[in-house]
Amino acid sequence: MKHLNSLYAKVLAGTIGTIVVMGAALAAIIMTSVHSRLEDALKKRGEFMAQHIAGQSATPILTERFFELDMLFRDLTASEKDIEYCFVVNSRGHVVAHTFGTEFPTDLKAPGPALNVQVSRTELLATEKGAILDFAAPILQGRIGTVHLGMSERPIEQALSAMIRQLMLIIMIVLVLGSAAAIILARAITRPVQELVRATREVAGGNLAVAIDIRGTDEIGVLAGSFRDMLSKRQEVLAALKASEKKLADIAASLGEGVLVIDGDGRLTFMNPEAERLLGWTSEELLGEVLHALIHHQRPDGTPYPIGECPSHEVLRNGVRQVVERDMYLCRDGAFLPVSYIAAPIRNGATVVAAVIAFQDITMRQMIEEERERLIGELKEALENVKKLEGMLPICSSCKRIRDDKGGWNQLEVYIHEHSNAEFSHGICPDCAVKLYPDYFKKDRA
Repeated sequence: MKHLNSLYAKVLAGTIGTIVVMGAALAAIIMTSVHSRLEDALKKRGEFMAQHIAGQSATPILTERFFELDMLFRDLTASEKDIEYCFVVNSRGHVVAHTFGTEFPTDLKAPGPALNVQVSRTELLATEKGAILDFAAPILQGRIGTVHLGMSERPIEQALSAMIRQLMLIIMIVLVLGSAAAIILARAITRPVQELVRATREVAGGNLAVAIDIRGTDEIGVLAGSFRDMLSKRQEVLAALKASEKKLADIAASLGEGVLVIDGDGRLTFMNPEAERLLGWTSEELLGEVLHALIHHQRPDGTPYPIGECPSHEVLRNGVRQVVERDMYLCRDGAFLPVSYIAAPIRNGATVVAAVIAFQDITMRQMIEEERERLIGELKEALENVKKLEGMLPICSSCKRIRDDKGGWNQLEVYIHEHSNAEFSHGICPDCAVKLYPDYFKKDRA
């Protein structure tokens, strides 16, 4: 389930990550855009207030009523909390009024801001109290002095901090709600996927009747429906295939020949009962094994039989049917079985994917052939040894003796016996019997 957990985590992390990224982007926008807007508003307000004070400071400076400036500054700092200081310098650079109490800070002189200016200007100062914007406004174009108004950026930072806190609270709320929605969404997505994975594993284990409890018209529902249809069709195909295999197995079992089927690698995939009987192996022992390495790897004289010379494997290589009249298979008990066989290719389109081998035990035929050859040999030898009588034989017309090649006269039976393998037995023909024993044979005939 690791991949499902990964899918669940991806959906959950994707949703939460999107919320976090959007919150961070929003915070960044606020930090840049809002801060810039607040700072621009502070600058405009500071410039306006500095110019306003400069307009009200001309008469008190000219009449040297500096206490009026002090009162103006106290009223201003009391009403505006972000004003850090306010002071006025005359044209000679002397501070004539300020809000610092008894002693004017030295860091605002040198190297502080320019005290006398001819035109309004704004300068950012880094002080112990933080960043302060110093607004300088000339009084009567700088001829009688300059007003300096210092305003702190702390209110801006405080306002931004408050906004960020509120934003973070909103982001956390959205994150919690989004996480809950992401969990629900992830479960809604992964639950049917888990169901499909479970069904797939059931099918891989051989259970094609697995139930798939997924409904709906979305993509996963359509996928589940297609998966159910596929399983149904596969069950039908497997049922037809099993029926066909049973029929073929029954036919192969009834054959008087051994039948072997090897795949493209030469491994046995089928073996009928007759092949088991002839070879002494069972199909369970040989299934998945390279057949040549077990029954055809050696010749009767002990020399190896290379697989490259095996006719059955030649069928796998070139797809040409092979007929072998005489060969030897090695049985399980180590004895050699004389066989004749036919090896034919099994094709898938134009590709040879297997070969079927039908073989017969030719032991009896071989014995008959050997006996026939032996008899033929014996007959040939006998014929070669037979003595032939041929040519002119001189024979006596009276005694019937025959003259041999040395001039001697021999009895007929002696001559034939010496010049052939014929044997003689003696008897009396009927005419000679009457002639020699007239009384007996006449009487017997009567």
